[in-house]
Amino acid sequence: MRVSTPYDGFLDAPSTSASPFVGTLRLPDTDLPGAPSDVALRVVVTGGAGQVAGPLALAARRELRLVALETSLRDDADPAANARRVVAACDAGGLPADVRLHVGVWGEPTPSWLAAADEVAAVDGALCLDLASTSSDGLAGWIDAALDREVPFSLRGGGVDDAVAALAVTARLWGDAGDLDAARRWCRSWACDDLDAAEAHLRALTT
Repeated sequence: MRVSTPYDGFLDAPSTSASPFVGTLRLPDTDLPGAPSDVALRVVVTGGAGQVAGPLALAARRELRLVALETSLRDDADPAANARRVVAACDAGGLPADVRLHVGVWGEPTPSWLAAADEVAAVDGALCLDLASTSSDGLAGWIDAALDREVPFSLRGGGVDDAVAALAVTARLWGDAGDLDAARRWCRSWACDDLDAAEAHLRALTT
């Protein structure tokens, strides 16, 4: 019998897989018309706040297993206001209560970006941290900010080593560097580009 690991369900995968490491199929909203109806979906909104309603309506009409909606803030000058527009669009579009909103943030956790995190926290959303555009110190700052607000987060960009390291940082900041199970309560998933490489890496860590 296989023993569960902290990495089970960790991957937001670009293609379907029966691997226990895969939690959702991550796809752009433009691919929703052909999306499978029998897998958990994380849908990435490719436009701004005004494009939220369409994917939500299509997913409901097709009775898809939508579990997460991901969108990015595009207003560097006032990300908090941008976050409020996204939240309003989700309310207007009828985001189901059991679908988690993941809001992508960029770069370093400056005061203006942390104000956007406050808006996400206010609606029980999640942050989506971009590994490729954030320094290691900045990432630790974002993780600390998420934990301080008790906001879960996901990861995107970067490689599998970066994602595993971020999970370890989460465990350390949460209080126990060895408790990856507890860290997964907050660090929900990582959007991988190379599914085969990510699965092989995680398998090697758990065998």
